[in-house]
Amino acid sequence: MQGRKLLATEYGVYKELLHYLEKLDKSRTVDCNEAVKKQALPTSASLGLAPWDLMHELDTIPARIKFLQDLYKEVCTNASGVPGPGMQVKVAAFTVWNGNLWGLRRSLLPWMQYHTQIGVCKFYVAFQGRDENTYKAMQQLAPLLDMVLISKPFATTADNKAWLEHAARDDWGRRPGNWRLMSKQGYCGNIAFDRARRDGMNWMAHIDADELMIPSTSLAAELAAAPAWAGYLKMHNHEAVIESFEVVNKYEEVTLFKTHDQTLPNRTGDIQWRFRLGTYGSFYQVYYNGKAIGRVDKGPIQMWGPHDFLGPADDRWKDPVHNPEGEWKMAVANFGLVHISYTSWHDLMGKARISCPNEYREAAKAGNVTKVKECFVLDFDLHAYMAATKGEAAAQEYWVRESLLSEGAVRKDGNKCHVYKDVDKLKHMLVRDRIFSRITGPQQLLRAQELAIRHIAASMGIKVPPLGGQLAAAGGLTSAAMGAAAAAAAATSAAAAKPLPVGVAAAGTWAAGTAGGMGTGATTVTTATTTAAAAGLGGAGGAGTGGAAAAGVTTNT
Repeated sequence: MQGRKLLATEYGVYKELLHYLEKLDKSRTVDCNEAVKKQALPTSASLGLAPWDLMHELDTIPARIKFLQDLYKEVCTNASGVPGPGMQVKVAAFTVWNGNLWGLRRSLLPWMQYHTQIGVCKFYVAFQGRDENTYKAMQQLAPLLDMVLISKPFATTADNKAWLEHAARDDWGRRPGNWRLMSKQGYCGNIAFDRARRDGMNWMAHIDADELMIPSTSLAAELAAAPAWAGYLKMHNHEAVIESFEVVNKYEEVTLFKTHDQTLPNRTGDIQWRFRLGTYGSFYQVYYNGKAIGRVDKGPIQMWGPHDFLGPADDRWKDPVHNPEGEWKMAVANFGLVHISYTSWHDLMGKARISCPNEYREAAKAGNVTKVKECFVLDFDLHAYMAATKGEAAAQEYWVRESLLSEGAVRKDGNKCHVYKDVDKLKHMLVRDRIFSRITGPQQLLRAQELAIRHIAASMGIKVPPLGGQLAAAGGLTSAAMGAAAAAAAATSAAAAKPLPVGVAAAGTWAAGTAGGMGTGATTVTTATTTAAAAGLGGAGGAGTGGAAAAGVTTNT
């Protein structure tokens, strides 16, 4: 949204940014489609963001499953009966997911690893895939993972019939594409709520596999301190800003995010809008209204669209100040989540393949936007789909123009575009003034976990390739070249390596911020993080661009 322009007396900490905008507004406008041909295409290696895990093999999946099983035992169970892991707030997460073994390797497993580490001890996954090997691999993750099955071939006839009958009655369920997906989210989410209550969970979040919760201190502490008068908490979302043309591991290579303006001082909305990217008219390209985490153990609760929950009024919610009538209310969480979507043009193509029935692909090729709009809720998804149906070249051009922040990126004004220059300095100012946030906590946690997984793989006789970061350091390779080199080096044996002990404590710095969403705290990294440093794989300055510390973020974010 566009707010009013700041007065000169209100410049404050944004003075340099406003001067940059003045120069940008006075600069010569160019044709938006011509400008993208000159835009820089930086690699992750050149940005200091080369991934350790290149995600180019499936051989290590058994080791990754074993790691998650061990992590679950360490974080979520406590047979000793003394205070410690397992004796805390019980948190679950629900998601709808459709993928094969590659999707499991590149998306669902690291998403589960990260969230289990911070204290999510149950995942209700509405699996929409059809691959039997993926289904069997997911079964091995029980009891941490509980699949909600409503579609063939893995759902029972009765469960599939119940879903189809619900969809026939539901307005969203009768519509195609994203509308039907939202109906499915609501239906499966309510099943997940019932199971979470059965399993003794206290809270359940609805988040996608491209979203990571970022606790300010610890997730358990945040939820334990939640106001008793609220049935659920709203987590503000911070949308990813993509810096690299060749993202292969979004959890490691994407560390820059748009700071949600509800976590910032007043009158920042105008500045953010003026730093929008591409030809889209909003600062946020996908969604702005956050995600929810709700109480499971305080009575009835159900899905209310993708972003909220609904429950009845009740005396249990009464509070003389905040909720005297005992109404169903939400409170804003003291922590947020990061949303890592459309990280490459390959993502755009992949999403387009599963978004709509075939008839809409043909309509898109014919340029029938009105017809294709039937399939989409969000305009950005619609236009991305239209581009993807034109082929790889069109998809790449669309993604670079709309989603990549690099030298020569554009902002549309009227029928023309202004060109962003000196982008490295611009990013520094945007992070310094908290318009953007540099968040490397998830990256560092997953890198520490990757070392443990590699030791487990070696102990299982699985050959593991070199870390991607080592290859980049040796020759400054691009992500594509790193993948090829790592594949060629896969014969390197690590069988002599000894597995790392699980449960080694280490401090982890997250994203510094206000009570609105992101803060600094310690977590328990269930791998020997110090081993990584001793091996020369960590250390200050190794995590990201702009001088981000290896274990965290710049202090102003």
